[in-house]
Amino acid sequence: MKIIEKNKINSTNKYTLALFGAIIGFVVFILIYGVNALNPLNEQFVVHGYIEKDIAQHYAGWKLYRNSPWQFPLGVGSNIEFPYGSSVSYTDSIPLFAILFKIISPILPSTFQYFGLFVLLCFMLQGVFGALIVSIFSENKIFCCISSIFFVLSPIMIDRAFRHCALSAHFLILSSIYYYFKNTRNNNKSYIPFYVINALAITIHPYFLPFTFAIMFAFALEDFFIYKNKLKSVIHIFTSIAITLFTGYIIGAFYNNGGISALGYGYFSMNLNSYFNPASVSFDNWSRFLNIRPVTGGQLEGFNYLGISIIIMAFIGAIVTLIKNRKDILNFIKNYFGIIFSTICLVIFAVGNILTYGGLQLFKFPISENIIIRYFNIFRANGRFGWLFFYLIFIFAIYCVYKYTNKDTLSVLIISILAILQIFDISGVLIDKHNYFYDKVASHSQNVELVAKHPFWEETVQKVDGVVEMESEQGYMFGNGLIDIASMCGKHNKYINSTFAARTNVIKRKDFIYYQKSLLSNNQYDNLLYVVEETKLFDNLIKNGTCQSFEVDGQIVVIPSIYSEDEINNFTKFGNFKQIIVE
Repeated sequence: MKIIEKNKINSTNKYTLALFGAIIGFVVFILIYGVNALNPLNEQFVVHGYIEKDIAQHYAGWKLYRNSPWQFPLGVGSNIEFPYGSSVSYTDSIPLFAILFKIISPILPSTFQYFGLFVLLCFMLQGVFGALIVSIFSENKIFCCISSIFFVLSPIMIDRAFRHCALSAHFLILSSIYYYFKNTRNNNKSYIPFYVINALAITIHPYFLPFTFAIMFAFALEDFFIYKNKLKSVIHIFTSIAITLFTGYIIGAFYNNGGISALGYGYFSMNLNSYFNPASVSFDNWSRFLNIRPVTGGQLEGFNYLGISIIIMAFIGAIVTLIKNRKDILNFIKNYFGIIFSTICLVIFAVGNILTYGGLQLFKFPISENIIIRYFNIFRANGRFGWLFFYLIFIFAIYCVYKYTNKDTLSVLIISILAILQIFDISGVLIDKHNYFYDKVASHSQNVELVAKHPFWEETVQKVDGVVEMESEQGYMFGNGLIDIASMCGKHNKYINSTFAARTNVIKRKDFIYYQKSLLSNNQYDNLLYVVEETKLFDNLIKNGTCQSFEVDGQIVVIPSIYSEDEINNFTKFGNFKQIIVE
């Protein structure tokens, strides 16, 4: 099975093909999401959250970072997790875009969201590299363009769009795959594209690094063993690691000294049914043909539904290949053992140490809890690591259509019919997303209500220097409401101590809270909005009228005495608000 026999399409035609792929990505984005999401002044769907609160977290991180003074590393903002600061890498605010737009921030409007632009770019580049990958084995430009639709409508990419915006950058995986296959059989092998892709990946989201490096490693592994370029391949791997680490250092990807692990490995694993299970976190059923399958724990995070056409094409293609081209399979394993090895490793990590099919636990491999906490939890949402195999199945399915239909006209007809079938299969989700973003009635609730919605919050944040959440015995309070408050702080150039980021320095956070408690023990306080579990530390200040305490949206807060009785009565009219009197 020789995927690469020669360069099927010359360089000039590849640029044209890339352009058409980008246009297809642009058109699909507009058809689903419209132009409102591209309006940088439209922050409503971002502030509230889409499907869940994650995009609101990313936007809050950008706003706090934008209004923080410049410092080094460049991606660190002191207003995030004040006073020590944190990196926008940990708020998933797409550091590359955050830094670029912070540079021109003085000429930008006060309200500015770049997430719509970023997701559009992901759709367009998905189309570009989808078309280019197919051009490796097909010289039919129409076939390549139609095939790119499958990549642009990738369920796992669309599932992340506007939910985890940074994780929409699946073009990083596709571009790595493209340069792997493009260069594998060439005599003049170039590692430069992998340098660029790996460095770019860390400026967007570190979860893409295992994919881009796994593909580069596959390329180097084959270069090492097949072409005997042993020293060259090793040097390139370590050079790329060094460049990527340096890039990460510049943007603050390693700024957090509290550790880079978090809990979740295994819970967010991939079920063995994920490639034909149309259930995800964001939608109950992505398919008009297949029923949802049971999963355990948080395995919906390992959503990898291929779509009905890809499933059909891959299944038939595998059978035909086994019957007609068994030798090709052996040749493929021999020539591309690097990508096979890398893919297997990622799938094993995605499945985790507990093998599950549906709701059934098949096997559990014992792993030390210490190893899981210290190493595996760095990438705790391990179900995502099935993405490389997902896209290789895409490529195999499309390759089989082209290989086993001898006439170009027939291959175009078949891929067109299958593309229509694929679109119809996932059309329920696409229509719902379209209706939501076009302000029509959607059957699936995609909007997330604000938790901190009382007008007290917005008005008070403007009057204080910042917000401090005093840690309780149970840990952090407020939940998603913290993201709402963080967004308000970013809007009004205030700081917040509490973490709403993916990783946090717990020790430094506790040090700052200890400092605040030491002040309060001496009846001193800062001009802050304190979110507390109880008013005990403030009782003397409340009694003598120095501070005021309220219960707002279910949270107890203490502030300096800035509101009159009439203003307090006015707040009461909105509900979910009452003053706390200390006798």
